[in-house]
Amino acid sequence: MLSLDQLKEFCAAQKIPAFRVKQIMQAVYQEGAETFNDITTLPAPIKKLLTDTFQISTVKPTAQEVSKDNSTVKILFELPDGNTIEGVLMRFNDGRRTVCISSEVGCPLKCSFCASGTLRFKRSLTWEEMADQVIYFSRYLKRNGEELNHVVYMGIGEPFRNYDNLLKSLAILMDPQYVGLGARKITVSTAGIVEKIRMFADEPFQVNLALSLHAPNQELRQKIMPIALRYKLDDLMDAVKYYLDKTKRRISFEYVMLRDVNDTEECAHELAKLVKGMLCHVNLIPYNATDIDTVAGSEKSTIKRFQEILNDAGVPATTRVSLGQDIAAACGQLANKAQKPVNMPRPVAMPSVVKKMARKVQAKMEK
Repeated sequence: MLSLDQLKEFCAAQKIPAFRVKQIMQAVYQEGAETFNDITTLPAPIKKLLTDTFQISTVKPTAQEVSKDNSTVKILFELPDGNTIEGVLMRFNDGRRTVCISSEVGCPLKCSFCASGTLRFKRSLTWEEMADQVIYFSRYLKRNGEELNHVVYMGIGEPFRNYDNLLKSLAILMDPQYVGLGARKITVSTAGIVEKIRMFADEPFQVNLALSLHAPNQELRQKIMPIALRYKLDDLMDAVKYYLDKTKRRISFEYVMLRDVNDTEECAHELAKLVKGMLCHVNLIPYNATDIDTVAGSEKSTIKRFQEILNDAGVPATTRVSLGQDIAAACGQLANKAQKPVNMPRPVAMPSVVKKMARKVQAKMEK
């Protein structure tokens, strides 16, 4: 990433007028220049000096997949050490231009339904590598006369495992010298690292938080999300309440709909009971099929009924618009082509187990 401070020091040392710093930063981060040679206001000698000294981006696009309707663009990025990650641009009909970025190379959490979990975890990303994914797509949109207006940290990896670099990348995205995106246009997603949720609540900005919940009780959640073995649901919800009390900002509960696993009416009623009264929104996510053949998505009618139960209970819930299904746009699928995946554990909860759990839930509700 081209740093403002480094650029100022360089220009001062090279006796380059200070006004050139503003020209360069504006060209790279606001106008979408991909190389220093693209900056028409610079003299050739300065272009050469900059090219010989700086690298504009730490991420290099090496593969691209675009959906037939052009709504989704998925990019495989190569990092300076040869590792690969992916980022996704989603164009929604309401005008949103949302970029989903990765925070780690591979993911160690191994949620049973997620393709990212089949990738070998290698390292966390630097703040530059996270921010540069966003900047790449910002340039991409500018070339097409469009503007980036939303960023979500929902790609490969767990952002809260990479907390310090996460905060530094957020600062870059919100800095008007770089991307200049409003805090309310940015969402960070976590699988539920309790202490980091509390820390995030204390940060002095208004970035949105999304929690990958995916189950309404501890027993089911730990079957599909191994992280729940360490962070119990009761402790997680206590952290959520702390976040809500401290920030007064709505939290989003992400809930991927898995057939015969977490999509029963009993699960819907239990979820409603768990979150009712909170300043929250439940985002039901149709499962975007992956190469994990032991997991399937819920039927549309099942998702509709699940949403109705939540809404009838007074819990705001909507179903996410699915994009990019024709290019396998689920998290981790493009990176899977570049990395050797690891074997996933046999899933989750089988239908008989879910039915048994459902009977327990129903009995509790009848009491």
